[in-house]
Amino acid sequence: MTWTIFRGTPEAEQARRDHEASLASAATHRTVTRDWLRDLCLEAGAGDAGVVEIDRAALGEEGDHARRIFPRTRTLLSIVTSSNPDAIRSVSRATANLAWHHNHVELDEVTNRVVHRLNAAGVRAVATSIGFPMRHEPGQTTWEIAHKVVAVQAGMGHMGINRNVIHPRFGNFVLLETVLIDAEVDRHDQPLDYNPCNGCNLCVASCPVGAVRTDDHFDFMACLQHNYREFLFGFEDWVHTIADGDRAAYQAKFSAEETRSMWQSLGFGPKYKSAYCQSVCPAGDDVIGPYLADRAAWRQDVLVPLLRKEETVYVRSGTRAEHVALRNASKRVRYIDFDPARSTPDNFVLGLRHRFDRGRATAGGARAAIAFHFPDGTTCIAVVADGRLGLAGDESITTIGESHDPGAAGTAPDAIVRLLGDDYVRLLHTADAGPGRTDPMYELEGDAAALGAVLAVLS
Repeated sequence: MTWTIFRGTPEAEQARRDHEASLASAATHRTVTRDWLRDLCLEAGAGDAGVVEIDRAALGEEGDHARRIFPRTRTLLSIVTSSNPDAIRSVSRATANLAWHHNHVELDEVTNRVVHRLNAAGVRAVATSIGFPMRHEPGQTTWEIAHKVVAVQAGMGHMGINRNVIHPRFGNFVLLETVLIDAEVDRHDQPLDYNPCNGCNLCVASCPVGAVRTDDHFDFMACLQHNYREFLFGFEDWVHTIADGDRAAYQAKFSAEETRSMWQSLGFGPKYKSAYCQSVCPAGDDVIGPYLADRAAWRQDVLVPLLRKEETVYVRSGTRAEHVALRNASKRVRYIDFDPARSTPDNFVLGLRHRFDRGRATAGGARAAIAFHFPDGTTCIAVVADGRLGLAGDESITTIGESHDPGAAGTAPDAIVRLLGDDYVRLLHTADAGPGRTDPMYELEGDAAALGAVLAVLS
């Protein structure tokens, strides 16, 4: 089919050009009042809002980021909506995650209304990304605008010890967004002259991986690897395990519950594993009353249930996060650096630690000691007793550290397992270790039941 472009009569085309010429005007930037802008945001459903000029030095590189997204930006508008504190404090992370996701949708809707109302008033505006979708480009940050930096400059609060912005009224139970506008504002907001964070350190006590500390150090990677386990790198680890291994190898790394949890994150929104630092924070005028009235009751009602919650905590071996997680008997430690397809002494020992199930060991009353001899000549003794896994081995096995029971050293083994070949890590894949195998992974001396007892406490 051949299409003919309709141009109209010469008279009609000239009339169109004359009409367009009447619309042309010099590029100007409107000036609006700060109070009008804030009222517009509140009427659209925001809990609070503040404005910052784009050239403020304290914004750092965020001004450049804003211009990259919207070159006409003159002012950054910080918008705040509040979350439901009681839902986020719940020991049920499903309940907390639902509250976060609802708040995300609410803030998206609020900023969309703000942009439409600004456009109707002749102000051009662009809402940036709250958090998802995010940017994944080589050499770039995953976020477009650091909303916390903008919010602090807009007087929406200050950063607490937990690295959340704490709003003077809503506390840290807020979600932030930044809208970029092409208008000048008659006056701008400034940072608060006090910090709503009261230094109670409940966030320090609640963090299952010790990412939050009293010395102002924050272990970003420990937080990322546990709380955001099903985001970014955790998702990559999951995909690589699927791509690189067979079913038994996959099951040696991920439990059925973990697989279903990943499915839930993919299907219904990312699932935060803890975020307890936000849950326990009592700061903010709308929040702090019950804490001040009875601090002991607050700790008992809010902090203690989270500390005693039985759950999986994700860490890398040999880190402070591992040490903190192992101190809490209610937490089941999982090592994210275990590779079910790599046969090395380090990785094999890490697999023992990764798959050891304290609950199974305690319930079954397992007691056994196994000496594992690796093809490179190194040895590791694994002892299961009193619901604990003790490990001792040659210094070259670097994954054995102070966090494990040294009582394994000097223990006489019930059996000696001589690992064979270059794929012996499959011994830890219990589905692969059965009698049907024709290619032996090990030779056994001693009590076969003892080896069975150790393998039986691997989840």
